[in-house]
Amino acid sequence: MKKINTNIKNNRKLIYLSLLDSNNKILDNGKIKLSNNILHNFSSNDYLGLSKDKDLINESILWTKKFGTSLSSSRLVSGTLDKIEDIEKGISKYKKKKKTIILGSGFQCNATVIPVLIDNTIGKRNKAVLFSDKLNHSSINYGCVVSRQLIKRYNHLDYNHLESLIKKNKHIPRKIIISETIFSMDGDKADINILRFLSKKYGCLLYFDEAHATGVFGVNGFGFTPNSEYEESDNEVVVGTFSKAFGSYGSYVCSSEKIIKKIINSCAGLIYSTALPPSTLGSINAAVKKIPNLKKERTELIENSNFLNSQLKKIGLKTSNSSSHIIPIIFLKESECLKASRELRSFGFFVSSILPPTVPKGSSRLRISLTKFIKKKEILNFLDFFKLK
Repeated sequence: MKKINTNIKNNRKLIYLSLLDSNNKILDNGKIKLSNNILHNFSSNDYLGLSKDKDLINESILWTKKFGTSLSSSRLVSGTLDKIEDIEKGISKYKKKKKTIILGSGFQCNATVIPVLIDNTIGKRNKAVLFSDKLNHSSINYGCVVSRQLIKRYNHLDYNHLESLIKKNKHIPRKIIISETIFSMDGDKADINILRFLSKKYGCLLYFDEAHATGVFGVNGFGFTPNSEYEESDNEVVVGTFSKAFGSYGSYVCSSEKIIKKIINSCAGLIYSTALPPSTLGSINAAVKKIPNLKKERTELIENSNFLNSQLKKIGLKTSNSSSHIIPIIFLKESECLKASRELRSFGFFVSSILPPTVPKGSSRLRISLTKFIKKKEILNFLDFFKLK
């Protein structure tokens, strides 16, 4: 099994955290204030602008007043309000899954849920193989590693390669295919139908991460995976987060009653963590009710994203096959990427640079993530920076 490098030192100076104080802050209109300069924020995950939405804020305050600042317990002890289960039922309805459980961060979710799925039944540990897309998020890689099972990483979106790996390992009792639906660094989309076909053909459990699709894609804004045909399937698990388009914090897991029951009884991230605070749960509750009604905002966001991506390619910049609001501008050298990020600030734009080992060597990038606040005018001004280079 190939060892995944988790050493953050990469023969360069470490990048330190950006601090936001009273003078450096995120503004209500999708802009960011840094060193007294107000910049258009092209690196926010607040895709629909809900983190500053008055309904989310008011419900967050209401829940805090009613239930306090903390539930002060694991969900398995005394940290589960009946209202949490109401939220979970709402998510299940929109995701078209039988059952949902809410956990902490997205990283915690992938890191602690994936190991639970190794077993076919509680208490019985089978030999397993995990088939993971090479560009899956770090949290997925971590969850695979701590599972202590065979990991086979297939070439990005190469389903012929995936199938060949499955065939070579078809004798292994437990097989799990893992993929993001929108990839966090390239913004491209997995083929849900092909993955479901392969899962069914070879008897694999299928694990989808909808972190960046949740809220932005789908009929009701709940991602690509909702399909009543898979509502009660014991062979499909869907996870996602509330920290992006939902404008809050936390994660969810949707699946069959059997699998969710297993997660409740076996997932360390759920069992040994305090439940999300009432303030967060209140904002999630408001977002679940609001997201289905934001079709216009979703449509405009994707239209603007497609326009930006096409224009970047026309200019001759290297980007990806993104079909989403996440669009990278890729540089061969780290120094060129960092320089562009600095110069963009003086041009009025905040765009973060992503460097190895977060992305493969030779693919440092400006990772653009558009939000509802970025309109055509801002996009054209952003493009002018590169046209003038």
